[in-house]
Amino acid sequence: MMTTAIHVYTLRFSGAPGDDFLTNYCPAGTRLTLEGNAFTLANLRADQAGVLGIIRSLHNFGCTLLKLECEDGEER
Repeated sequence: MMTTAIHVYTLRFSGAPGDDFLTNYCPAGTRLTLEGNAFTLANLRADQAGVLGIIRSLHNFGCTLLKLECEDGEER
């Protein structure tokens, strides 16, 4: 049986996500904080493929990744 590692990520970007980005692209429990011309997605629980998909989606919106932090997660 193959396991997928779920981690908790915090991502910081310059730019602005779409109005409903959090609802349409992020798992439940993810927090979005706007800070001037930047924003942070915190408590993002995803596997590596999921977080890469979110980064790619935000890149398509013209956002630039400034920082990525990862906490240990659980094995699923």
